[in-house]
Amino acid sequence: MNTAEAMVKILENEGIKFIFGVPGEQIAGFYKALSKSKIKHILCRNEQTAGIAGDVYSRTSQKFGVCVSTAGPGALNLIMGVATAFKDSVPLLIITADVPNSLKGKNTMQDIDLPAIFKPITVKNYDPENGKTAILNLKEAIEIFKKEPRGPIHLNIRKDILCDEDVEDVINEEVKYNPKYDYLSVDLSIQKLKSTTKPLIILGEGVRRSNSVDDVKKLIEKHKIPTVHTYHGNGILDSENLLNFGIIGIRGSIASITVFKDSDLILALGATLNERTLNLDKEELDTMDDFMKKFDKKIIHVNIDKSTLKGEIKINGDVKEFLNRIKNENIFNNIDDNWLSINLKNKDIPDKSKIYSSDGDILKPQKAIETILNTHEDSLIVGDAGSHTSWVLIFHNPSEKGRLINSGGLVPMGYGLPGAIGASIANPGKEVVTIMGDGDLQMNIQDLATIAEHKLPITLFVLNNNQLGIIRQWEECLYNMKPYAVNLENPDFIVISKGYGIEAEKVSNSKELVSAIKKAKSLKKPYLIEIMVSRENIPLPG
Repeated sequence: MNTAEAMVKILENEGIKFIFGVPGEQIAGFYKALSKSKIKHILCRNEQTAGIAGDVYSRTSQKFGVCVSTAGPGALNLIMGVATAFKDSVPLLIITADVPNSLKGKNTMQDIDLPAIFKPITVKNYDPENGKTAILNLKEAIEIFKKEPRGPIHLNIRKDILCDEDVEDVINEEVKYNPKYDYLSVDLSIQKLKSTTKPLIILGEGVRRSNSVDDVKKLIEKHKIPTVHTYHGNGILDSENLLNFGIIGIRGSIASITVFKDSDLILALGATLNERTLNLDKEELDTMDDFMKKFDKKIIHVNIDKSTLKGEIKINGDVKEFLNRIKNENIFNNIDDNWLSINLKNKDIPDKSKIYSSDGDILKPQKAIETILNTHEDSLIVGDAGSHTSWVLIFHNPSEKGRLINSGGLVPMGYGLPGAIGASIANPGKEVVTIMGDGDLQMNIQDLATIAEHKLPITLFVLNNNQLGIIRQWEECLYNMKPYAVNLENPDFIVISKGYGIEAEKVSNSKELVSAIKKAKSLKKPYLIEIMVSRENIPLPG
């Protein structure tokens, strides 16, 4: 058994069912082993798609995703997907091949320092010198994903090492990994939780990763704690729950912003309190540091990633373990009786859909998005980049079965189509949709072929305004300039979609859109709906 065969066997034993990638000369040895495996390879038409599909597969399956590429250009094409996963702390295994040892470092064809390139966008980076080390590196990576899933891990293996036969004695060797968490501040946090009168909980994706959704729900319901969520924490608590005040941050509701400001203690669980999450009405504060000084003393932040921690009480640890340590304590018993009832009045704010939606048959993007979301409350919805993304965040109101998947930290154009591939493969039988702009679709349009090949029942909504709308708006509002380099001469998306074997139709009013959605739902197969929309500004963050 050579290195490649051993690697595939290890992944197989770990329950890996899918690998996303594109073959190439240097990684052919790995593909030979993969061809004999039960693991299904998803052939993407660009490595960027493989990276993003693996990212969203991970987000929607709670397992680590796997993507592979050959050396040089193949590996470099993965960068976008890997960087996106890194910015959002998504566990993703990246296996790249490299030129053989005899050619490494000699500026030969496809020879480039991949470990150096991947290092800034991974939490761990391996470049083994032989097959035995490669096997042990892979095993350690898997242990890290199990115990500290905080981002992508890169394993770079040279062509000849993949064929190394001298690996038998390490295949069954046990590799241990014990993260160094710090729970010393738990006692101090318990004191704070006992004395708080106006607590607020912020939910992030780390709640899902720690398998703590049920524990968190019990805590919230038991003590009736107002709750908000980050971009990635949506769907943990049902949006109809009166304790759920919605998304916090630049697209936060008035309700969520109000409870954030008025609270005397904020318990952030598995959330990254970045500038987007905390970009509220800063009341003329000049910097994020000024903002944090104002709110620092009331924040208890729990996260496995030490680099993300903010607030006076920082707990570098697992959310589930933290909840276990506080569950038998006499906490949240001093809450002001008026705290919840006062702030529930914020739930009576007029629905934004009524404020921004249009009347009649003039189809504005916000009206189209409202219609899509209202008919897909139980769906996995994969967003993309652009002005439409803000409308999706404003209108999104899922059931507990539904969820919005967005890139929060990097936000690359073209995320939606490959992301929908990952979501659909991870969730067979689940309704998956993606909402894209016309510019977004053309970033990875070639992977319509991947959707068609695997007959993935994805509905692709393409909002076409023949423009990079959000850039045009920034040009006008921030730079006081006329639109420049933003108008798109689009191809016929319907013809292209049908050319890939995917049924499609174009709509231009609400009636046609509703009819198209009904048809797509009934077909249960790939379907593209191009929506002609007006050029509308979104409410920009203050």
